[in-house]
Amino acid sequence: MKKHILFLLFIVIAASINAQVDSKYLQGAVPEVDGKIIFSKTIKVNNTISDDKIFDLMNKWAQENYASPTNPKQRILLSNAADKTIACKGEKDIIFKKSALSLDKTTMAYQLILQIESGKCLATIKNIKYDYYDKGSNKDFYAAEEMISDKVALNGEKLNRYYDKFRTNTIDSINGIFNSIDIYLNGVKRREGAAEAEAQRTATAAQTATASAIPLIPLTASSPIETQSIETSTAANVSTLPGFRRIAADKIPGNIIKLLSDATLITSGSGENVNVMTASWGGLGVFWEKPVAFCFLGAQRYSITTMDKGDTYTISFYTEAYNDALQYCGSTSGRNEDKIKGSGLTPIITPSGATAFAEAWMIFECKKMIAQPLSQEAIADKNSDAAKKWNGKELHKMYIGEILNVWVK
Repeated sequence: MKKHILFLLFIVIAASINAQVDSKYLQGAVPEVDGKIIFSKTIKVNNTISDDKIFDLMNKWAQENYASPTNPKQRILLSNAADKTIACKGEKDIIFKKSALSLDKTTMAYQLILQIESGKCLATIKNIKYDYYDKGSNKDFYAAEEMISDKVALNGEKLNRYYDKFRTNTIDSINGIFNSIDIYLNGVKRREGAAEAEAQRTATAAQTATASAIPLIPLTASSPIETQSIETSTAANVSTLPGFRRIAADKIPGNIIKLLSDATLITSGSGENVNVMTASWGGLGVFWEKPVAFCFLGAQRYSITTMDKGDTYTISFYTEAYNDALQYCGSTSGRNEDKIKGSGLTPIITPSGATAFAEAWMIFECKKMIAQPLSQEAIADKNSDAAKKWNGKELHKMYIGEILNVWVK
């Protein structure tokens, strides 16, 4: 009897899990307009930049994704700066099933329209077709309306066999395109919990009620870190900066190699003696049982002066919308002018007293642990290209910093 009950319970649980998995592919997941399947999503740009700049960014995104010589079937059909419209023809191979003896796949072709208006990007995907060989049919090309519409692919609260693979893979592929655009414009996002969201709304409301004009916005942790304490007078009695929240160092999103190849700034110093520079050499790890970030500064860089004088610094990451500001920070010396003011970015003060910028989508707040100049004697492979390039030259200085806080939007 117990075996029968357990067996029935297993069936109920399995059915429930399948229902949960399938729910996002059911009624309403494939939108139709006048009998045509058209997917669309409006992506708001979180940072305040002009529509012209958003168009330039999306045009670059389209070039990178739809104008590659390795895939001549994908191409940009239209790029009109006047009405801020971009049209692309895309193709994607979808593998349904693969084994040593068989391959079940299709090629999905589609048209992508990007329209920029009022700080938003409206992405529309339509004219979806599948190149698919089916022994039981006399044709090789099928429109989406024949394969993934509610009428064809749904049977009540279930997906119809055969059509299910087209519907689920198409929805996942379309969402992948929309997410790619969102991440390109706004950076990587993390889902916040319901309690965290409510706390954020409460903090925002409280700050709005008592806000006053201040040149630097303080940032503080919403809850204490168990393994460390930050002793700083600036960290007390301040509220969380709206739009930022703290995550653990082992939950840092993205690939650090990719992150450092994008838009990154190191800001060091304190008081009026603060400088900012672009960064490209560094990484993450563990040192003395602490999560750490390490970076390398050129021996002649002015930032070494402010790094050596201060105890804390920040490493911050930006979307491509701020490339102009980062190019300025990377091409101008802090010896000659105030780069904080010249960058046009909005400085904020972190709990440790270090400076970062409100426009960043992620900030590492670091406390200096090790500052060590590299020497020619330390180069292990004397015959490497790098050793030959730097032979006789003054090498970089390495900094290892404990990650006190990681702030993300």
